[in-house]
Amino acid sequence: MKRAAALVTTLIMASLPAFAAPPKVAMVRVADVFRQLEGTVKANEEIQTKREALKKDRRQVAIDEMVADLQLRGKKLAEAGTTIDPETRKTLEREFLLKRQEAKSLEEDFESYRAEKNKEINAEMVAGMRTRLDLIRVTAEKIAKQDGYDWVFDSSGQTNTGVPLVLYSKNPTDLTDRVLAVLGPAKNDPKTGSTKPPAPPKKNQNR
Repeated sequence: MKRAAALVTTLIMASLPAFAAPPKVAMVRVADVFRQLEGTVKANEEIQTKREALKKDRRQVAIDEMVADLQLRGKKLAEAGTTIDPETRKTLEREFLLKRQEAKSLEEDFESYRAEKNKEINAEMVAGMRTRLDLIRVTAEKIAKQDGYDWVFDSSGQTNTGVPLVLYSKNPTDLTDRVLAVLGPAKNDPKTGSTKPPAPPKKNQNR
């Protein structure tokens, strides 16, 4: 029995590695990569342009003009007091109410249109974010496999309670710059310091 037990123990120990190597772990600041991507910069500019266009829509301009007109009409009626005859006041008040109803109808119509457009813009923004985040994940995974890492964590990630996902890490290997180099960051404008997409390459004039 003792010999059998010793044999089993020997077989088990032989099946285990002599020294278990610790897992190779690296970090990627996904939020930093995402913010600096050329695609993110372009997408933010496009989204901002579309939102600004909504503010300048002809219906919004017409509503603003009608509101200004109503304010002026109301002010004149208030200042006139009893200096105008009842019939004239009645006419002016009727015109004021009609204008206010017209402005209200136009505003309701535009609010419905604006809500639908904002929904489309938000859906486009979310779809773009998911695409770029997936691209970051795939790139980080590729680098990790090439270098033999067992785990790669997002050091900028947070849990649903707002607590950082990585609470502590001692001198972790940071792959952020490598991921960003592969994906192509937007270039900084030397004049303004703002982040902008890189300009297209110039053609060779000697050809």
